[in-house]
Amino acid sequence: MRRPAYILVAVLALTALVTALGLSFVDSHSTVMPEAMNHAHAVRAQYLAESGVNIGSHFVMYPPTNVSPADYYRGASGVAIDATSDYMNISVLRSDGWTPAQTDLNLYRISATGVAHDADGVIRGKHTITTEAIITPPAKWVISQALLGKGTLSVPSGMQVYGDIHANGALTGSGWCTKTVSATLTALWLGSGPPAAVKSLQPAISAPAGTLAKYVNYAINGTNYKAYTGFTINDFKPEDSAALNAINMDATNPGRMIACQQGDVKVRKGVDLLGTIIVDGDRLLVDEPGARTLRAVSQFPAIVVNKDIKIVSDDVNLTIYGSVICNGNLNVNSAKNFTLTVYGSFILGGTINNGGTGLSIRVYWDPSRSVFWDLENPPNPQPITLLNWKES
Repeated sequence: MRRPAYILVAVLALTALVTALGLSFVDSHSTVMPEAMNHAHAVRAQYLAESGVNIGSHFVMYPPTNVSPADYYRGASGVAIDATSDYMNISVLRSDGWTPAQTDLNLYRISATGVAHDADGVIRGKHTITTEAIITPPAKWVISQALLGKGTLSVPSGMQVYGDIHANGALTGSGWCTKTVSATLTALWLGSGPPAAVKSLQPAISAPAGTLAKYVNYAINGTNYKAYTGFTINDFKPEDSAALNAINMDATNPGRMIACQQGDVKVRKGVDLLGTIIVDGDRLLVDEPGARTLRAVSQFPAIVVNKDIKIVSDDVNLTIYGSVICNGNLNVNSAKNFTLTVYGSFILGGTINNGGTGLSIRVYWDPSRSVFWDLENPPNPQPITLLNWKES
């Protein structure tokens, strides 16, 4: 029996409709997989960039061991976090390197770019995050005085102080100063200048305790270092300082701390030492007529002595580039023509006594040398504070 023509037409129309719907479905979903892959790569690039910011923030607070204490973590390129070919580029810039430069050295700009690849190694996603962040100030002493006495202090007539003077006790001055003179008890100035102000009954000013063990084994930004202990003679001669200066201590002892043995330590004429002399036993003796120089590494003191600094000979000249932490007295020992010049801060546990004729002591407060690591009470860095967050 022959089917009517309209039935055949209906079947053909239905077939055409189903085919069209099928083709439309296939066409509408043909871009789903590429779109999904592109989205996955974009998200992965974003996560990589976020990870880069976190890594940069961590290393700003806890620099890697290959970063000098005088520097900061500046970033890295091609940093991978897994076995894929994906990576991130991290850039860190402290505010003094911005244009225009800023004065807050605890402010950083951290930028990270995440780069995601497909299985063939073709870049399929990039994402950049830039943030400005403030970190907790590092553990450093910032000494604002040229001469800081941890107790009663006497300033002799042969002393000139180019900066403020303070004593955590009574102070009597017969020297020269044009800045502020203060004390927690009575401040009496009988010398010249005159000082800009003489203030009694002022608040105490914190000073390093001078705990020598903290300088022998010290930590900076969570990394442990150890002072050089190979010098056992306790009698510094020019050839000794030259030999010590030639030793590369960057990796294990960036402050170039020189820990002397128990007992008195002598510094002879002609010595020119780069580093910090740590006198753990008794006194630092300045012996022999002539000149000698001690130079601290940036952000470290030049001398840390358990007891006194004592002048043994006449006609001694000692120049110090860096701050001095002396837990005892500066004992001039009636030496004649003693000349001492300090660029930094002089922190004295005792006082200055037994001056001789021709005494000349000059202390120049130097802000760059009066800031140094607090090796005795290093705090743990607090979480970083992000000021803004920009993505592209």
